[in-house]
Amino acid sequence: MLTVTSIVGNIFHDKLPRKKSKHFTGNYEKLIISRLETERSRLRRKTDKGTDIGLILKSGTKLQHGDILLSTPEKFIIVEQLPEKVISIRIKKKEPKNLLKLCIMIGHIIGNRHRPIAIDEKGTISFPIQADSEVDVFRRLLHNTVDHMELTVEERIFQPEQGMDVHEH
Repeated sequence: MLTVTSIVGNIFHDKLPRKKSKHFTGNYEKLIISRLETERSRLRRKTDKGTDIGLILKSGTKLQHGDILLSTPEKFIIVEQLPEKVISIRIKKKEPKNLLKLCIMIGHIIGNRHRPIAIDEKGTISFPIQADSEVDVFRRLLHNTVDHMELTVEERIFQPEQGMDVHEH
């Protein structure tokens, strides 16, 4: 078993690991895990090529999609987060008169469901769901405001805003 106690870098965020990865000639391996598993500081899994990994990370450390767990000339291991179903809410361009009230209502409804959220640069609010039936639940909960927003569902890698990764119920 390969024991990993720290994260080397991230292929999406760090320039140096990206340069190193371009020159990498050994086995490229992925540790494929769910978003909920990214929150665990202790985890034992196998990579897609069978390498047995034991993660023993400092408490509070969270893995992210693209994290590099090992970078040697012989082996390169990155974290690949599984995609999941995500609802995205975007307020329509023609802003309603009570925009503040609308935003508070959306926040209250999502908050009551204890979901982590992400907000992109365009103001789109996204959060994960566990089943397609939840789309109908959220449409019903948002019934007073649904005319002022666009609701879409897609399967993608979800990464919550820092500090907005509540424990889901």
